[in-house]
Amino acid sequence: MRNYIDVLLPNLVGQKIMIAGSNGYIGTELVHQLELNNIPYTGIDKIPSSKNNCLNFNLSNRKQVLDVVATEKPDYFFHMATHSALAYKNDFLNVFHEDMAALHNIISGLKKSNNTRLIYFSSSYVYSGLNSTKNVNEKTILTPAHNFGLAKLFFEQMILRVYSDSVIFRLSSVFGKGKYLHPNVIEVMAQEAMNDKLLTIWGKGLRKMQYIFLEDVVKYMIKAPELQSGIYNLGGKNYDTVLATANHIAEHFGVKTKILAEKKEGETLPPMNNSKIIEALEQDYFGDHKAALTQYLADISS
Repeated sequence: MRNYIDVLLPNLVGQKIMIAGSNGYIGTELVHQLELNNIPYTGIDKIPSSKNNCLNFNLSNRKQVLDVVATEKPDYFFHMATHSALAYKNDFLNVFHEDMAALHNIISGLKKSNNTRLIYFSSSYVYSGLNSTKNVNEKTILTPAHNFGLAKLFFEQMILRVYSDSVIFRLSSVFGKGKYLHPNVIEVMAQEAMNDKLLTIWGKGLRKMQYIFLEDVVKYMIKAPELQSGIYNLGGKNYDTVLATANHIAEHFGVKTKILAEKKEGETLPPMNNSKIIEALEQDYFGDHKAALTQYLADISS
């Protein structure tokens, strides 16, 4: 496994770190990198783990959240333990209630702690419903059309209002080798190409996506202590059609593509401008999509 954060770690050495969602897709990769660099942390997840430093409970349990935060008194609290866009589409009321309870409990605990920074993951879905031909940034006026985007926008505003020491990342579609809990466009296409020796494309493949490599996400997470509080786009460097990405995957595995014209394509979200975080850190960690995709395909096929 590559150790790609060793030179980025000074901010976290000697700090107390808590990771909510430590057994999820992004959480497990953050955990792997911390372990490679001997950085201690405490994980929380409702999915059981065999690790002694990973606690197993639901964040909607107020007493357990308040007790563990009071005991640990973390310097940094990474919160990735939220429901997916698909869950919000299928059961908005119940998943919103659980995520709201979890966030309420976390903030209540942190307000009693001492100078903890909250790092929270929002979503590019806050930009749903906007004109997909125009770039968007953190100052764009939002009117989310998707349930997930509506919930995330509410959570963003609540965090900014009641817990000022927070960094909020608006995350686009993530890909990379890891522990997937929910379908991912690139992972689904790659698995189909490997298993079925064919890659099917819904509609004409004209939906545009802004992918971000999992390794790039973790790099920006590690740099969160250097950022001023506020909202930052994490949208990846490239913005291309599903067809272009599918063709690259098909070429890698030497398989044919098949257009399913009768299938409805997913929504195209507008391209997110990443200038704010690049300028804040004076460093660009967003890698080229095609190069990262080639690396990912090599990783999963080796």
